[in-house]
Amino acid sequence: MLLLRVRQTGAMGTRRWLARGLAAVSVVVMLAACTSGPDTKDQGEEPTFPPTGPCEVASERGDVVHKVDVGGDEREYLLYAPKGLPTDERIPVLYLFHGLGQEPEEAVAYAGLDEAAAEYGLIIVAPRGTGDPVGWDLDAGLDDPESDLAFVDAVTTAAVERHCGDPEQQYGVGISNGSALMFKVACEGDAPFVAFAGAAYISYGEECGSAPPSSFIYFHGTADAIVPYSGGQTAIGPVAPVADTLQQWIAHDACGEPTDEVLAKDVQQFEWACPESRIEAYVIDGGGHTWPGAPELPAAGVTTRSIDATEEVITFFGLDDRK
Repeated sequence: MLLLRVRQTGAMGTRRWLARGLAAVSVVVMLAACTSGPDTKDQGEEPTFPPTGPCEVASERGDVVHKVDVGGDEREYLLYAPKGLPTDERIPVLYLFHGLGQEPEEAVAYAGLDEAAAEYGLIIVAPRGTGDPVGWDLDAGLDDPESDLAFVDAVTTAAVERHCGDPEQQYGVGISNGSALMFKVACEGDAPFVAFAGAAYISYGEECGSAPPSSFIYFHGTADAIVPYSGGQTAIGPVAPVADTLQQWIAHDACGEPTDEVLAKDVQQFEWACPESRIEAYVIDGGGHTWPGAPELPAAGVTTRSIDATEEVITFFGLDDRK
């Protein structure tokens, strides 16, 4: 049994606040306040380029909504490409999958990925789920041409062909329901993501056994009342305890014994070295259903100031040298 040891809660450190104002969340999901509405771009207006090698595209800068065809349906994704980003070279892409009830632009602002994109020279692609509340279908597989997994495939292709995304530097990030989707994608083993990042929802199912090893970084608060750290029922179904699920991934990737470090009174970090992957986990003692370092969302519980999840993710992905 994997034992994740935690320490007493403490308030340490600060994080720069986002430029955009954010309001409270619903009790069911992590929600930030709406940012200014992005422009919409029809899928037919984008040129197509070879998926590898040099490219040249006059990609819009700022928040622009694009569309792709998924099984005959138009699906939307938000593209955030900072001003000054080269349009003639391939750029690493971070895909952010929002939480249940959250809009893509809210998720980007909440996690500070727009700021990170400008600081590190990245493209952010934030697909939009479906339904009411808007979210991700975790039941349909790749054999369904209208599934969210098919949408992931279409979006990753579009980012490379339309927006000069680097096909060898694509990374998946998920919050809550979006994190659940990321682990489903990892289990399918068919997406072009180099590594994954997730917060507040981790899963491992029978279908994961045949998947290739997956590198990922993960964050979860012990006082999460929406997706309990110790396991239980959630708005999208039951979850196992975080420690048990991590143990399944560690066994799957044939990892060795973990190293751990107490980073602050309320944060403990665990790392596993694996033959073909890397796994990091951050346990937030007393943390809620939140993204560490993000603006406070009282309805979702405590947000630690001891670490900045976005900075940790950028470092884990090896993109911190792009300043």
